[in-house]
Amino acid sequence: MLAMLLHRGADLPMKLPALSPWIDADLGIPADDVFAALAAQTGRRVVKTHTPLDGFPVWDGVTVITVYRHPLDVFFSLRKHYANMTVGRQDDPMRQPLPDSIHHFLCGALDLEDYSSRTLESVAGHYLETLQTDRRRRPAMLHYADMMADRRRTVGLLAEIADVEIDETLIDVVVEASSFGAMKAKAADFAPAGGTGFFRADEGFFDSAQSRKWLGQMTQDALDLYETRLADHIPDAKARAWLQYGNRSKPTAS
Repeated sequence: MLAMLLHRGADLPMKLPALSPWIDADLGIPADDVFAALAAQTGRRVVKTHTPLDGFPVWDGVTVITVYRHPLDVFFSLRKHYANMTVGRQDDPMRQPLPDSIHHFLCGALDLEDYSSRTLESVAGHYLETLQTDRRRRPAMLHYADMMADRRRTVGLLAEIADVEIDETLIDVVVEASSFGAMKAKAADFAPAGGTGFFRADEGFFDSAQSRKWLGQMTQDALDLYETRLADHIPDAKARAWLQYGNRSKPTAS
């Protein structure tokens, strides 16, 4: 959405992973190539990172936008991504049977030397670092559930945060071009490392765009453990609720 706003439409000058790289991910693309592609851009640039806010410098003129999602949706999305990847350790916890994998996610400790080892503590720690930052300019915080509930409002909000002039036509174009179906149809252009064979199927990166992926997948004991562990990591109930549901109410069971 940000790249399309900055480039005034859906026709981006290059594939999204090259135009707006995931700067700290090892996707098989040499770091020198990533930096060279960024250096060649003459306008405002967009980069993606999973590094917590205390892990990278922020210069004057840089706008930081953070996006969070329900931790269990994060977990199930990660499992889909790892199953679709052609690289990586086969014994990675995300590739293990679900009971073992979810136990590792819920109970595994934060490893600062291997931040790519995803655990509930790493997700919570990332979120708390953003909440507690002493940066001069606090980052904008968006939640996936709110973004998906009203994508038109999301495009307008992103433009406001990034100080991009927009009109109704540009909003329409970005909303349509950034829809789940449109991006999945052009997965080789939009998926991380698209077209390189990093994923078995680039379109598999775009799984369902749905939330509450854990329904019917976890035992009640596992759900109870999740609630306990999340409260341990994030004692404040309001902060905990926002990480899970954004500005929307907790959905009722159906």
